[in-house]
Amino acid sequence: MTINKDRYFLELALEEAEKALNENTYPVGAVIVDENHTIIAKGRNRVHPQQDATAHAEIDAIRNAGEAIFKAKINREKFTIYTSLEPCPMCTGGILFANIKKVVWVLNDDLGFGGYKKIEDTRIFDKKFNEIELIEEPYEDLKQKQMELMSKWSTNPNHVINLRKAVIPK
Repeated sequence: MTINKDRYFLELALEEAEKALNENTYPVGAVIVDENHTIIAKGRNRVHPQQDATAHAEIDAIRNAGEAIFKAKINREKFTIYTSLEPCPMCTGGILFANIKKVVWVLNDDLGFGGYKKIEDTRIFDKKFNEIELIEEPYEDLKQKQMELMSKWSTNPNHVINLRKAVIPK
């Protein structure tokens, strides 16, 4: 895969992140492609709209891939997931168990819940991590765009209102 294809799919992941932001939830998007660079599934953070703590972008994409991800695991096909933000521990687990072989993200999540590199560093899943190619923050302009989306999220008063609605019973 050429780096330009990586960029194309990262841009699609950012489009999903923008959709998430427009739905007043944390701006993260993900895209899964097969070895032929065919899009298998897209996903975005839907935690607040669905009131589902597991509805992260990467998990959403894996769920949307449905049978294709299951068949790929059995047939040892190599899927790649592109995401706008470093996967959290839950999403990292989903990526490992979905047998995705390449992970590319726009922005490291050093200040948030990013867990991919932290879990990789623990060596709990040495064999699985050794089978995965990783590319992090390959494009500065896309990194800046993801940082802008996250900044918009953090300064948007609507997300606080949505959080309160989801947490405070009526």
